[in-house]
Amino acid sequence: MESTARWLLGAAMMFALLSVPPGLHAENFPAHPIRFLLGNAPGSVLDVATRQLASRLEVQTGQHVIVENRPSAGGIIALETLKNSPADGYTLTTVSMPQMSISPSIFAHLPFDPSKDFAPVGILFRGPQVLVVNAEIPAATLKEFVALAAARPGGLRFSSPANGSPSHVLMEEVRFRTGASLQHIPYKGPSANLAVASGEVDALLEGISQMLPLVRAGKVRPLAVSGDHRVDAMPEVPTFAELGIPDIDAVWVGVIAPRNTPPAIIEYLNAQLSRAIQFPELRATYEQVGRIIAPGSPQEMAATIEAEIPRWRAMVKHAGITPN
Repeated sequence: MESTARWLLGAAMMFALLSVPPGLHAENFPAHPIRFLLGNAPGSVLDVATRQLASRLEVQTGQHVIVENRPSAGGIIALETLKNSPADGYTLTTVSMPQMSISPSIFAHLPFDPSKDFAPVGILFRGPQVLVVNAEIPAATLKEFVALAAARPGGLRFSSPANGSPSHVLMEEVRFRTGASLQHIPYKGPSANLAVASGEVDALLEGISQMLPLVRAGKVRPLAVSGDHRVDAMPEVPTFAELGIPDIDAVWVGVIAPRNTPPAIIEYLNAQLSRAIQFPELRATYEQVGRIIAPGSPQEMAATIEAEIPRWRAMVKHAGITPN
């Protein structure tokens, strides 16, 4: 009986090995170019960050790393393509918090389930957002801005690059938590930045990398940053938490693969991406624009998405957010 059991176990293991398609063993990976599908336009923040990562991955892996842009609302086209791609580690997508944690509450019929149809590779960095006001607004602090909004009910306006963008949803949370009376004006992409710089709107909550040039030019005034810590790029600006409003989060960016990608390949990719983002020159480039390097495990990324989806569902419902 014992010998029979050993034979059956050996046969099962051999069958499992033979059933794995060629090229899926981690020791042979990668054997040809890796492709990043990106749901953002060329030149966007996520596009530039992905291309910088891709350059480092090429050095580390010895393979070409191709970035293919397939922009669409919520990155849906790229994510649907990823879902239907072979689970072999050669097709990946760089994603951010809104695509994985907010989109399920905004789009009624997504062609994928962010928490079930993908294999998280890991969160790589977090991008704090900064609340700025036009330089002519008579408010030097968040407290003064909230008081000004209370004195002008519905009279102050904030822009965002799109309904459901992190800029919009996080600002809705700030509005909810402070009771500020603000009107949302959605724009298309970078036009939201120009709107606050010109005074067409009064405020904007956006990534530090986008706002730094406007702050330095004196066009806008920073009031608070999201995340757990002040950022080196704006050390004088307090966090929302310091001002009594905890849990206004930085926007995370990570990488996912198709569901059922072999765990050994996921671990390899996680290690290579974590190594790439901590390369001194790349790390310095990211930190200069306020990003916080925070590589994590696939399991941590999965847990983050699971925890965030119900949280943002409640905020989307409260604010009545719908796609543009």
